[in-house]
Amino acid sequence: MRVACAQYAIRDGDPDTNLERSVAAILDAARAGANLVVLPELANSGCDLSSRESALEIAEKVGDREAPEGPTLQAWQRAARESDIFVVGGFLEREGDSLYNSAAVVGTNFFGRYRKTHLWNEEKLLYKSGRELPIFETPLCNIGVLVCYDAWFPEAARTLALRGADLLCIPANAPDDWVPEGQRRGNLTMLNAHAVSHANANRLFVACANRVEDGYLGRSCVVDTTGGVLAFGSATEEELVHAEIYIERARLEKHLTVRSHAFGDRNPEVYEDPLRRS
Repeated sequence: MRVACAQYAIRDGDPDTNLERSVAAILDAARAGANLVVLPELANSGCDLSSRESALEIAEKVGDREAPEGPTLQAWQRAARESDIFVVGGFLEREGDSLYNSAAVVGTNFFGRYRKTHLWNEEKLLYKSGRELPIFETPLCNIGVLVCYDAWFPEAARTLALRGADLLCIPANAPDDWVPEGQRRGNLTMLNAHAVSHANANRLFVACANRVEDGYLGRSCVVDTTGGVLAFGSATEEELVHAEIYIERARLEKHLTVRSHAFGDRNPEVYEDPLRRS
């Protein structure tokens, strides 16, 4: 299957423009032969909103999962159906007076939702955190989703891998990653480093879509089960980053050597977390 990551600029607080741009990205991916496209985090709203009130106005309700209420989600569902493509995209969600930084998994006759579990900085003042790490069993493969800062937590990626994820999709709005200039790893951002690490440690595929402009770092990527980078975006350009992946590798190649296994060599008895919350 061909996986694409749509790297483009998002307009904070401008849902109409963002809807148009996201649908255009979906259609571009379909024309490029992609079976699945990942869009950035908060693709309907952007993340720099002027107030909680404006966030509540822009946020979309999921409602009936067969027919989402929000205009962006409905547009993604139409585009997915018409182009025969799966879409994984970040969106600002509203449930009552609560806000969530969520991601949708959309396909023909398929809708799933993930809510960001690990909230970054002032997101803690605006959003509620998710409480689940679901696996979305689609006709293409088993998909796990993390949103941006979620990817900084190896426990989350490992949990999804152990639950059967073949492909880890990461919608992101990653800005400067605060690594000192003289210690940077060439073109790799910390988001890329985490994507490579998750792929290698869990022997699954990773597709990460980051936005560009306004200080965001771009460099979207598709990573194979060894941690090898199959496709890599620039730091500044709007582009479609895509690659062919072979899902069976994520299911059959958990062995690193004859006697080494990505999951079989785990030793959970020594992993007890002394800081676990009661």
